[in-house]
Amino acid sequence: MSLESGQRAEAMSRARHAAPDTEAGGDGVVLDAAQAERDAVAKQAETKAYEDAVKKAFGGKMGMADAGLPAICFLIVYTATNHLNPAVIGSVGVALLMFVIRLLRKETLQHALSGLFGVLVCAAFAKFSGHAQNYYLPGILINLGSFLLFAGTALVRWPIAGLMIGPITGEMTTWRQVPGRLRAFTKATWLLAGLFAVKLAVQVPLYLTHHTTALGVARLALGYPPYLACLYVAWQWIKNAPPPVMPETADGTAEVEAVTAAEGNNPA
Repeated sequence: MSLESGQRAEAMSRARHAAPDTEAGGDGVVLDAAQAERDAVAKQAETKAYEDAVKKAFGGKMGMADAGLPAICFLIVYTATNHLNPAVIGSVGVALLMFVIRLLRKETLQHALSGLFGVLVCAAFAKFSGHAQNYYLPGILINLGSFLLFAGTALVRWPIAGLMIGPITGEMTTWRQVPGRLRAFTKATWLLAGLFAVKLAVQVPLYLTHHTTALGVARLALGYPPYLACLYVAWQWIKNAPPPVMPETADGTAEVEAVTAAEGNNPA
């Protein structure tokens, strides 16, 4: 074999070995693009699921009104008259009016019923005890229970934010497999636990010292505005966390690629 023939054979051999590498590299680019597209779709689905969950929880503007207007009415009437009965009657009357409006507009009654029930419970606490500040006692007890629940689940590394959002996004509890995602849900849970703690720190002393008007103002000030702000911050943490990992499918196969991508982005 001549020198030229040998060089030509060697060049052909190198070309044959390089072709698979080039092809593999192309496949890698395609796989990366497909994975990026899946991650983007997962993020969009997660965002919509979170927004839908928040809207469902509050019931939109009417849902907020169902819960807020009766308390405002109680506060105004009691402050103006310094009498319990008109304040109780006014708050219950507003709750009933909101319920009737829902009926006439043929809207969902879930939030109207929950709002009406809540007002009736608060009114009963105040009426049967004879103390106006007891109108706010159910809310204080709910804040205490919420703080214990949120803080407790965060401490045992089963944050309730993940338990609530997981079924909505379809990831269930697989977020525990991704350290970055677990951290995001834990931070969100601690943030909301901190809000409940602040509410208790402000409202309990006012309740014990019978400052009913100040207690009502504090309840309104610490109600929807800071809660919505905390939800927004929590969502930013969750949105910027690694994408969700889907649980195993019905045939027993897992979303291996999603797990690999999530673990690659979040070293333990």
